[in-house]
Amino acid sequence: MIFLTVGSALPFDRLVEMVDRAVGDGVVREEVFAQVGAGRYRPLHCEFVDFLARPEYEARFAQASAVVSHAGIGTIATALKAGKPIMVMPRKKVHGELVDDHQALTAERFAALGHVLAFSTRAEFEAGMRRLPGFVPAPRHANAEGVARAIGTLLNQLCPADMGNMQP
Repeated sequence: MIFLTVGSALPFDRLVEMVDRAVGDGVVREEVFAQVGAGRYRPLHCEFVDFLARPEYEARFAQASAVVSHAGIGTIATALKAGKPIMVMPRKKVHGELVDDHQALTAERFAALGHVLAFSTRAEFEAGMRRLPGFVPAPRHANAEGVARAIGTLLNQLCPADMGNMQP
């Protein structure tokens, strides 16, 4: 079973409709279970619910052979932790789905690192579906030193060096 999720915050009809139509057209042959959020589009070719309680969400995630999702960092991190193959489609500002394109940047970066298969169009989705059975996401490793350097750089920018010498 492929688990389609749009997350819990915003609807994502463009993704749900694309996957549902691909199921109807026979492009996706595996069963799809969808968590569609508060969107207007109602799938015709796969079982769906609007929202799942956390325990049921986790159970569906665990049962899934793969995940198709928005490019939310929480869903991506969950898939990587579980070793699940994941395909992501970013919400985009141009479609009024977000106020900026941070999900496009997330999808691009995680795809470049081999963690996800990213798509934006039906053709890219179909190509990703052909790759999905053999796709093994690259493991994600924490970069504690890089994070510490970034925090140090930020603090140095926020606090001039002579502030450390100030008296209370």
